[in-house]
Amino acid sequence: MKYARFALLLVLLSPACGGDKAARRGQGGPEFAMKRPKQARKADDPYKSMTVTNEVGVMDTDDVEATIQEHFDDVRGCYARAGKAQKYAEGKVLLRFLVDGEGQAQDVWVLETTLGNYDVERCLVEVGRHIHFHAPGGNKPTTFEYPVEFRSSSRVEVLDIDGPKVDHDLASLMPQLAACGRVADAQVNAIVYVESNGVPGSVGLATAAAVDEDAGDCVVQTIRAFRMSIGLPGHVVRTNLRIPATIATAEVSHRLHHRHH
Repeated sequence: MKYARFALLLVLLSPACGGDKAARRGQGGPEFAMKRPKQARKADDPYKSMTVTNEVGVMDTDDVEATIQEHFDDVRGCYARAGKAQKYAEGKVLLRFLVDGEGQAQDVWVLETTLGNYDVERCLVEVGRHIHFHAPGGNKPTTFEYPVEFRSSSRVEVLDIDGPKVDHDLASLMPQLAACGRVADAQVNAIVYVESNGVPGSVGLATAAAVDEDAGDCVVQTIRAFRMSIGLPGHVVRTNLRIPATIATAEVSHRLHHRHH
């Protein structure tokens, strides 16, 4: 199956000047703006048309944009789920929509994310599952991808960190994460924002496969309860913890070793 990929970007921006924008500044919180797809493309580019066709259905980008725009308030509410992490958590969430022949979203999942906030990501999935689009051309099911980008409303400098300390933290976490069960049938990247006291203030999950939501929630809560060694005074640091699909802990390996002897 071919996937129709929409190059649309929903951006949450900090308040700027202007009549309505000035009013929003007083209320606080981010604003919404839509970035249109670039029109200038190579002649052989399969995405040069504003109408996207795949083997099972046809969706028009203008219809998709207009429909999702109707749910801007719901998306705004999702970002509020980040709580105090709105000061620093930002990034893109790539959603994949499965739409039936009548235009109803049958399922939505997070294909990729750099946001690093599981509560916001799951909220976007729930909002997406309740959206009804115009029926695809031919009234056949279709699949497309839609990116949403959030920028923190109160910018705090974030430093990206990896290396031996991160590896050490992950090794210590693995036995606890194994108890959560299998999150997905692929490697999971946990995007973690660590506050100055070493406590993760925000955690998100990215994986190429569908996520078991209960296991995912367990992993996120386990990481948030873990004190990490990479905290820096006066800074928020961001790191990626690469979690294999199957976690082989030392305890499990020890039991298997004795079973075979």
